[in-house]
Amino acid sequence: MNLAGWTLAELLPLFAAGATAITALYLLRMRRRQLVVPFAALWRQVTRESDTRRLWRKLRRMLSWLLQLCLLALLCLALGDPRPSAWLRDPVTLAIVIDRSASMGGPAGDGTTGTADPANPGLTRLDLAVRRARAELSALGPVDRALVITAGPEVAVPGPLGRDSEPLLRSLEGLRPAAGEADLARAIALARSALAGQPGGRILVLSDGALDPAGAAALAACTAPVPEDMSTGTGSQAVPKDSPAGPGSPGLPSQADRPPRCQLARVGGPVDNVAITAFAARRYPEDREHVEVLAEVHNLGDAAAEVVLEVRADGLSVGRRTLTLAPGERHTEVLRDLDAARTRLLAQLSPGPGSSAAALGPAGDDRAHAIVPPLRPFKVALITEGSDLFLEAALLTLQDHIQLTGMGPAAVPGNPALAEADLVVIDLGAEALPSPLPAQDLVIFDPLRRADGPSPFTSNGELTRPFLTEQALGHPLLDGVVLKDVNLARATRLAALPGDQVLIRSLGDPVALLRHEAGQDDGSSARTIVGFGFDPRQSDLPLRTAFPLLVANLVTYFEQARPGFVASVPVGAARPLAVAELGLAPEGLGAVEVAGPEPLADGTPRPRRRRAPSPPPASRSTAACFACAPASPASTASPPSTAPPPAPPSCSPSTRPAPPPPTSTTASTIWSSPRRPAPATRPRPSRSARAPCGPSCCSRPPPSSPSSGPPTTGG
Repeated sequence: MNLAGWTLAELLPLFAAGATAITALYLLRMRRRQLVVPFAALWRQVTRESDTRRLWRKLRRMLSWLLQLCLLALLCLALGDPRPSAWLRDPVTLAIVIDRSASMGGPAGDGTTGTADPANPGLTRLDLAVRRARAELSALGPVDRALVITAGPEVAVPGPLGRDSEPLLRSLEGLRPAAGEADLARAIALARSALAGQPGGRILVLSDGALDPAGAAALAACTAPVPEDMSTGTGSQAVPKDSPAGPGSPGLPSQADRPPRCQLARVGGPVDNVAITAFAARRYPEDREHVEVLAEVHNLGDAAAEVVLEVRADGLSVGRRTLTLAPGERHTEVLRDLDAARTRLLAQLSPGPGSSAAALGPAGDDRAHAIVPPLRPFKVALITEGSDLFLEAALLTLQDHIQLTGMGPAAVPGNPALAEADLVVIDLGAEALPSPLPAQDLVIFDPLRRADGPSPFTSNGELTRPFLTEQALGHPLLDGVVLKDVNLARATRLAALPGDQVLIRSLGDPVALLRHEAGQDDGSSARTIVGFGFDPRQSDLPLRTAFPLLVANLVTYFEQARPGFVASVPVGAARPLAVAELGLAPEGLGAVEVAGPEPLADGTPRPRRRRAPSPPPASRSTAACFACAPASPASTASPPSTAPPPAPPSCSPSTRPAPPPPTSTTASTIWSSPRRPAPATRPRPSRSARAPCGPSCCSRPPPSSPSSGPPTTGG
């Protein structure tokens, strides 16, 4: 408590003078007036007082004197204007950064041994952080300001900057740990930005210290002491303390210009924690009936831990391994050749032999899920005038996993097959491109042969009898493709825009481009376009084994980019999921009901229900016979039906054969199941050529080694 008005040295003389005057007035005796009466004895009896009444009269005078002194003291106190110390200090602007990472959901420590507090078994570290934040907000003065920032995978500001502490206290209600690590670097940067130009800036970070390298570096930089050499300022504007100029003088940094002070308030607890940090499943590029599963376990504690990792597929154990992890060690396990018919995968950690459940730490990161959705046939539409039989044959060899529809240029407008297609291949030779171009992903051969077409590419000139001298090695579109000594009659030099990938060059001139177009404001969606600046008919490329490999790579590149090839559900608490993340096509899907993987109370599995999309048409009307789906695995095309000219020939209606029923994978306690024979039409690469999927499993096929390149199919 300090005096904001008169000082104590000024008030004491005033009080002494006033008290002296009051006391003097009380000490003066009142002079009585004398009156002459006829009989004095009678008046003596009237004016006589008892002893009790005389004592009360003296006491009343004493109380009156004390009351006058109290009133004088209150008057002097009012002149001194006493206020709390918090009201008289400089205003403070406080930014409270609360760590909401998954580790903050762990049990809080007892404050001495660092172990869980047995008196409060349900108390978490986040609860301690919220308590500290409430205490800081309650201690703010009327001129102070504060804001609350939460740092999870996403940074949020539940309590904006203000002087009223009630909204800030309400913003602390309902805080829960988030799944994942805290983006503390962004949170501290946001706090610094909010405190820029504010007086008395101070950042308080409430965390358990379990941070990623970026967050730890940002916190270390924030809490680093600022050197001050006998000065009231910092840096080049420092002024000695004995200088007559003080803070606030012209040319000196004000309090608002000083960098905010940063402080870490650590909330402790048990440091032992073993977590599943990655769990994903992917289909093999060349064998879609089998999947490969990856699980990554990380020991985040300071002591070695022994845990048991078990993977289940639809409730059946398909792998179990005891792991001994050193402090900070990561271990990756890969399960190969699992049957894709089992679509619901669960990875779970349990204590190892001789270990307790406390060694696992918080239970939220001990389980992870992955769902392998069924892949629908990849729909490819081929727009051609029918003269490139090599391209048609190369696409027909892929009909074990694609649905091919062919059409002539006259059948393009309003064709429903184009709207349903995942990929559109345009090979029209000397004819003009359809206008407008389909909105789907495109592969266009010789897009600039005619200048009147709506080509997405621009020309930089023509090349006569060019040589293909350079190609993008390692790109999945050219995996296993050798273009050496390919003869071309002519080609177009394509103009590469920023962001385009040049696939093939002729003496440095681009002749094949890969372009990713972003969605536009006019409603057009994002798409990918591959353009080849030459006509396959005017080259000997279709006669080489590189051509069917190139066509297969094109289909595989676009097929594996769609949702469902790599399936995983992030580890942690529940969160909103997009339908595409689970590999479900949004077309025709009206409602989805998602239930947890845990069984019901009676032990029966939870039903998985969703409104099925409308079935595709039973047949496709085409302009060429090669576009029909095979009626049996042995046939490659349906016989054409006769039709009077000038109508184009059409194929007999047929439907795609139903896939064979999936077989079940037997329970196994090893990490490698017996290999099933691969489909005869698509030989599988050897195990050495198959790279295991990583935590962010790339949706492109893994590169093959030179010794075991992709299979070669005839044109």
